[in-house]
Amino acid sequence: MIPVIATGVGNLDEILGGGLPRRAMTLILGVPGAGKTILAEQVAICQAKQGARVVIFTALSESHEQLLMTLRQFSFFDETLVGDRIRFINIQTMLRDGLEATADAIVEMVRSEGASIVLLDGFRGVAGFANADRDVRLFLYEVRTRLAFLDVTTLVTLETNIVGGNDSGALTVADGILAVHNTLSGVRHRRSIEVQKLRGMNHLDGLHAIAITADGIVCYPRHEAVYRTINYAYLPERVRFGLPELDAMLSDGLNRATGTLIAGSPGTGKTLLSLHYLMEGAAAGEPGIYIGFHESAEQLYAKAEHFGLDLRGAVARGTIALECIAPVELEPDVLAALIRERVERVQAQRLVIDPIAQMEGAILEPDRATSYFASLLNYLRERNVTTVMTREISPFPEPRLIFSETPVSVLTENLLILRSLEYQERLYRVISVLKMRFSPFDPSLREFRIEDGGIRVLLIGESGDSVMTGITQQERKRSERNGGAQ
Repeated sequence: MIPVIATGVGNLDEILGGGLPRRAMTLILGVPGAGKTILAEQVAICQAKQGARVVIFTALSESHEQLLMTLRQFSFFDETLVGDRIRFINIQTMLRDGLEATADAIVEMVRSEGASIVLLDGFRGVAGFANADRDVRLFLYEVRTRLAFLDVTTLVTLETNIVGGNDSGALTVADGILAVHNTLSGVRHRRSIEVQKLRGMNHLDGLHAIAITADGIVCYPRHEAVYRTINYAYLPERVRFGLPELDAMLSDGLNRATGTLIAGSPGTGKTLLSLHYLMEGAAAGEPGIYIGFHESAEQLYAKAEHFGLDLRGAVARGTIALECIAPVELEPDVLAALIRERVERVQAQRLVIDPIAQMEGAILEPDRATSYFASLLNYLRERNVTTVMTREISPFPEPRLIFSETPVSVLTENLLILRSLEYQERLYRVISVLKMRFSPFDPSLREFRIEDGGIRVLLIGESGDSVMTGITQQERKRSERNGGAQ
């Protein structure tokens, strides 16, 4: 097993397969402003905090004072280490003597300092002194080989255009290559990290989201790169909404650890039904999580209170956790990481995502949505979390109710439809169960009402036999005329 060092960068060790290989040379590539220096400095300072001696060689145009001013913005920086466990050395004057002499000087300084971590920041400035690509390759080879013999782990930052770069001399020598991307997607920048090479390590491939925060860089492993297995059992146990007639339509509730999509037209009570679901769980001692994008916590409290649901009390008691997220520039892997953290922290058994369209819209890559949601739902199933997601559909009669093109509707086991239907110059709220993968269910249309006590699904005949019979016949004729539901 290859010995590694911890990076101290949030979730980066998971992406790397355990950490950075010890005694190896790792290149950190990226365009200006991508976060290369912050990433490398964060790793170096983490190691210094653990007792390592660190030497940081700079070949940058900015002064060390400017560099320190930048580092002071981050919580990971500890200025008391500078001059003691961390030494900053500018190698611009050394480079005038040539690359071979510079390599000798670097090795000698590292030896005299007793350092185990070396950072060469701004290698573009070093490569500019080379006459040929061969000289760059030879310089890095000498530094890497001689420092590895001294049991030193080396980081090198290199400013380059990652796509179509021509720094082959540097890339072939390095044991590992981390590419930090900062791409423009529409009107926003999206940062990500990619392990292009890491000898001997079982790293996660592809792009992974990163964010530069007050704590430094935080990585968010691509969810489907982490959770790829199907390792969950069929559970016959039922999870109820606490609405007797609806639970009866579902053969006494949803199957445990399944996913359910509640699709409904505006104003039909999707969020309210979701709150009923969570409150029923809280009453049964099953912790729940609400992930919402359209309403604040206070709006949800007010709505619940109006219908006699003590959501505020459930949150105060810790049986329900609310996460109200502004639907602005969302990152799907950040959302997945949030869900995983909350599920593990509260040991959730129920989860609501209201509405799922916000998460779908955050996925900008073509054809990713299906694998992303398949991985997320598998993760939740493995932890016996029963998930309910809402989706808005058109309030007007459609030629067809097309769900087959929506990944979530295909991947979930259960599908409930809430609609407002016009019949004899009056609107009726109607609920129906379109599918349950592991259970029989009542497929009939049933009227429901939103009253002071919340949602109430009416008994058969309570709406009036003629009304529901007429609505059913009306919907059947519309379905036959327009090709049916999909």
